Amino acid sequence: MLRRFSSQSGNARIVVITTGGTIVQKFDRQLGGYVPKTSGKELIESIGSEINLETIDLIEFAMIDSRAIDLKFLFNLSKLVQQKVNAEEVDGIVIVHGTDTMEITAYFLHRSVYSPLKPIVITGAMRVVTNSDYDGKANITNAIKQVSNPESLMYGYGVSINFAGKIHSPVNVYKEHSFAIDPFTSGSYGVIGMMHTSRIDWLNNPKKSLCIPLPDKLESFLSVPIVYANPGATIDLLDGFIEKNFRALVVVAYGSGNVNENMYYAIKKATEHGLKIVLVTNCKYGGVYAEYGGIGGNQSLRDLGVIMADDLNAYQAMIVASLVFDNEYLSNEYGLEKYFSNKIIE
Repeated sequence: MLRRFSSQSGNARIVVITTGGTIVQKFDRQLGGYVPKTSGKELIESIGSEINLETIDLIEFAMIDSRAIDLKFLFNLSKLVQQKVNAEEVDGIVIVHGTDTMEITAYFLHRSVYSPLKPIVITGAMRVVTNSDYDGKANITNAIKQVSNPESLMYGYGVSINFAGKIHSPVNVYKEHSFAIDPFTSGSYGVIGMMHTSRIDWLNNPKKSLCIPLPDKLESFLSVPIVYANPGATIDLLDGFIEKNFRALVVVAYGSGNVNENMYYAIKKATEHGLKIVLVTNCKYGGVYAEYGGIGGNQSLRDLGVIMADDLNAYQAMIVASLVFDNEYLSNEYGLEKYFSNKIIE
């Protein structure tokens, strides 16, 4: 049975959640730049005849530029998405989002929302609606078509990004260009699907990762800074985080997880003060692992108790660290390292 499009209806088959982004921006003369202005209702109604609007329920969650997202935004969005996924009458969800942090939100939902079958598709635009090459209409139309496609239940389960006719896994996708109309890539892993006028070509199965139960309270989220290893690192580089009582840090190391001597001693000092250090690589592929000896080698860091975050990138490690370290549902602190991977490790 088809449900009527309504910004108030709670029983639609496809839920569209708008959060802002370039797709809803217009020029503001007073501010001298583009800002989110188009309502979610206007956005959905602009799609036209390609989509049956009676199948859509609209939720206007936020009206922000995606640079403004924070842990509160991610926490509340994840709660909302899980609630809608759990609703029997909902077949799938489309989230309209800015591109600057789209991959971060996608990965957060990938790890925190349990959705074994129902697709959660994130999309947006790189051009504002007044541009002649506005891409928002095509992208949101494709996202809704993906959710509506019966094969999405088989191949497109969980979270994905649908942009410029390509479907990306949240595990592999990253924004590689700041203004190109097709800014996302999944690198050598490749996209998981391609949109066509009347079909979707599924090319790869999306990766599964361990789902992390969302804490009950926002206060259980940790703020986890990201620090890069660099030749100018000093032994006191991390002292400020110690003094401010941070609980965890992500360190982006060289290669397979190596740092110079000063950075090693800064990390050693931080671990001695109780900070949990999560190590990731500055490389796009390969991950971190313990094999190099000597001060600053990845084995010496492992010996300090540093968590080797396998194949996670810096943002992904930050998300997992924020979710797991003070999570009341994860009592075994020494078993948490299994979550720092995009593989399901038994």
